[in-house]
Amino acid sequence: MQLLRRAAAGAAVLLIRGADGIKAHFSHRFEYEDFMAAPMNANSMVVRWNSQCPVQEFGMEVGAEVVITVEHAEAPVAFSLFNYEQWATYRSLVFDVASLEAYKETLAITCMHAATTRVMFDPTVDALNTTYKIQIAASSQYTFQVESCTMQNNFVNASISMVNLGWDNELSEHMGVEQLGLIPLYKVVTAMYALGTVAWLADCLVKTKYTPTINFVLAAALVGEAAKATTKLLYYKDFSANGIEHSVVATARNVFEGATDTVFMSFLVLCAMGWSWSRRKLTLPERRFFSMVLVLYSTVATIKATCSAKEPTCQAYFLTEYAIKSLVMLGIIIALNYNITRMQMHSDGMRWHGDNVPVHYACLELLRNFRLSFVAYLLMPSVVVLVNVRQSTLSRYCE
Repeated sequence: MQLLRRAAAGAAVLLIRGADGIKAHFSHRFEYEDFMAAPMNANSMVVRWNSQCPVQEFGMEVGAEVVITVEHAEAPVAFSLFNYEQWATYRSLVFDVASLEAYKETLAITCMHAATTRVMFDPTVDALNTTYKIQIAASSQYTFQVESCTMQNNFVNASISMVNLGWDNELSEHMGVEQLGLIPLYKVVTAMYALGTVAWLADCLVKTKYTPTINFVLAAALVGEAAKATTKLLYYKDFSANGIEHSVVATARNVFEGATDTVFMSFLVLCAMGWSWSRRKLTLPERRFFSMVLVLYSTVATIKATCSAKEPTCQAYFLTEYAIKSLVMLGIIIALNYNITRMQMHSDGMRWHGDNVPVHYACLELLRNFRLSFVAYLLMPSVVVLVNVRQSTLSRYCE
């Protein structure tokens, strides 16, 4: 299960890299800031006040379309569309701001640098709710940027929609080119989890007398994985048709993901403790600790599933969940090593009585195999990242 789970996640990471929502409502007030008063980022570089990016590195193919509707603007504003190469050059020039001279230069570069298309809107000349359509002539990952090119304060409201060609060769696909494989991918993943869940449950029910209780916990985790894959498939189908990133289906997907992660993490913890393998009961301190971690993690995961990722509070929940999960993974490693060492020491003085020795060594072998599987589970994300980086490096080198 661990390898299946990580392989699916890794494939999804490779497919969705660098993509944001395709429908965006932009609402921002540009307020002029002097260089000395401008905020600094983590690298001690000035944060530019006159540009915002609603969509970054979204894959579009030939024949796709970008639709911009300007609902409100207090001063002239520019809407720029950069392809991958233009954005890479622009970013290297504009984001490295560490001096007053560079700051002044980037204010000019912001509205003058080469772009695939740049639309200028002047509220004194152009009517509100004006719609502009941009046809894509070359396949690339496109970044959409809004720029206020004067020293005036400027409140801008606009709607941006980026639509690709669908399977019917019509402008109906709201997913990026790099995301198009997600729907067939999750069809396969959902079918695999469904078949695996049915087979595992059937085996557990047929051999109930000889099935350890931990196997039913794994069955619950498999059911959760199948439900999570199904909700993800429904979400991507809905997103493909409507382009709405935050919907009821998206919330359901997040809730199922949080619940499934909680059950799966409980399975890992119980396996590390040797529950139902080498012993039938946990001690009172172990039960209290397990219950506390389970309640804390499930609460944070549920709250995180129902909030927006762009909110600062939600980002704090993401960090909290990551911290809890990291501590639990560390605890699993410690518990595994402790239980394996304890069983090895206990085997030295064992006397043969019935089948106690074979059962003892079988449980010890199970824990060792589980430790190897858990190490593979922990290392798989790093392997996926390395493959992803290597793929990106090779593709850029070939270009």
